[in-house]
Amino acid sequence: MTRLDPRTKLGLGLMAIAAVFIAKAPKTLLVESIMLLAALPLLRMGKDLLHSLRYYWPMVGLVFIIAFFSFDFSVALVLAVRLFNLLTVSFIFFRAVSPEETGDALQKIGVPYGLAFMLTTSMRYVPLIGQKIRHIIDAQSSRGIDLRLRLQNVRNFMALLMPLLAQSFVLADELALAMESRGFGRKGRSSRKHYRITLLEYGLLLFALTLLVIFAWWERG
Repeated sequence: MTRLDPRTKLGLGLMAIAAVFIAKAPKTLLVESIMLLAALPLLRMGKDLLHSLRYYWPMVGLVFIIAFFSFDFSVALVLAVRLFNLLTVSFIFFRAVSPEETGDALQKIGVPYGLAFMLTTSMRYVPLIGQKIRHIIDAQSSRGIDLRLRLQNVRNFMALLMPLLAQSFVLADELALAMESRGFGRKGRSSRKHYRITLLEYGLLLFALTLLVIFAWWERG
C-alpha cells in the first residue's frame, strides 16, 4: 500500500467511499463493515482504530438515536452503519496517504496548487490543534478549571476557546511569514518527488472500478 502512487491511493479511496454510499441494504452495509475491519490487521492499523473508536461511537450512537426516533429502526441502522463505514474508510485513507502525497496527487490530476496546499495544510494542522487543545486543558486543570464534558462546565469552556483562538492566530501568522519568506507565489514550482503510475496500478484501478460498477448494478436490483 505504501508503494502505490498517491493518485492510485486517492482513486481507491474515492471508490471505497462511493461503495459505501451505493450500499442501501443493512446486510450489505454490515458486510462492508466486516470487510473493512478485517482489512485493518492486514494494513497494521487495528490498534490505531481501537484508539480512535472512542471518538467514533458517540457520533455513530447519536446518529442512530436521532434516526430511530425520527424514522424507524432499519433507517437508523443504515445511517449509523454507513457513518461508521465512512469514518473507517477515511481513517484508512488518511493513515495510508500522507498530506504531502495527497497534495501531490491533487496537483497531478489538475487541482490548482493553492487549493491543494490549503487542503494539505489543514490535514497537517488537525493533529497539531488537537495537541494544543490537550495542553490547554492540562494547563487550565492545574489551575482548578474543570473542562470535562459536563453540563455544569459549559461556562468554563471559554477558558479553552480563548487560548485556542489566540494560538491559532499565532500559528496562522507564523505560516504566512514562512510562506512569504520562501516565495510561495513564485512561478515554476517543482515537486520534491516524482511519481509514476505503473501498469500494475492501472490494472488495479480498472479492477476496482469494474467491481464498483458491478456492485452498483447489483444494488439497483
